[in-house]
Amino acid sequence: MHSLALSTDQIVYALKEEAFLELRLPPASTGVGISELQWGMHDHPKTPAYWAAQSWMWGLEAPGHYKLGNSLEDEIIACLLGGYGIPAEVGIAAYERIRSECDGRYEALADEGFVLDLLSRPLEVRGRKVRYRFARQKAHFLASSFQALPEIDQGLPDRALRDGIMTLKGIGPKTASWVVRNWRDSDLVAILDIHIVRACEHMGLFEPGWTVERHYLAMEEAFLAFAELIGARPSLLDSVMWNVMRELARQPVIDRRLEPTADLPLFASVN
Repeated sequence: MHSLALSTDQIVYALKEEAFLELRLPPASTGVGISELQWGMHDHPKTPAYWAAQSWMWGLEAPGHYKLGNSLEDEIIACLLGGYGIPAEVGIAAYERIRSECDGRYEALADEGFVLDLLSRPLEVRGRKVRYRFARQKAHFLASSFQALPEIDQGLPDRALRDGIMTLKGIGPKTASWVVRNWRDSDLVAILDIHIVRACEHMGLFEPGWTVERHYLAMEEAFLAFAELIGARPSLLDSVMWNVMRELARQPVIDRRLEPTADLPLFASVN
């Protein structure tokens, strides 16, 4: 026998411009449509209902919060300088320096020495000086990418543009998807960062043994199908999962309810 909380519709409330909006979700015990996966409680992190509710609320508050620049070139700089092994704050600081120094003169970034000089200087992050890791490698990737970028048709459809960006030095499917998602607000690609992969593995969305190195497109399709089933925009769901899973990983003890933090938007969410 299911408890009342598990067998009744869930209602999520959000306050926007002094008005309460509501999102109605299926009962926690209802199947999502993927194997035996159930919706779960909307206020329990990592359940489908939680991801649906958070994506909806973030969409109301800041739908384009993930965009980093004002051009495709800006997004390539930002995404190439971020990623694995680079704390987000350090990647953003490096991006802001390069964007400021080139001031829209993207052709300057084809000069590897110029980029290396900018990345080799200490960055100020949260009041302290830090060095950017992999400065030489990323300088090479950036310069090579901006030498080849004029050959890519920026008017291509989202996935074709992703394929084109993947031909640039140092850019694989995750980074290329990140660029396209940010620049186009695209819901046709997924950024399979480690945080996204862990969230999806927790729900059993991926086949055992799948890896982003060998099964990126299959994993992307599974993620996009899940987003459709829970009524979430993939572009927002991806960002929400990244932020939440990153924050949960910082907490030594994880309670069933996620406490608001300075890094996450504050939303009202009640049954």
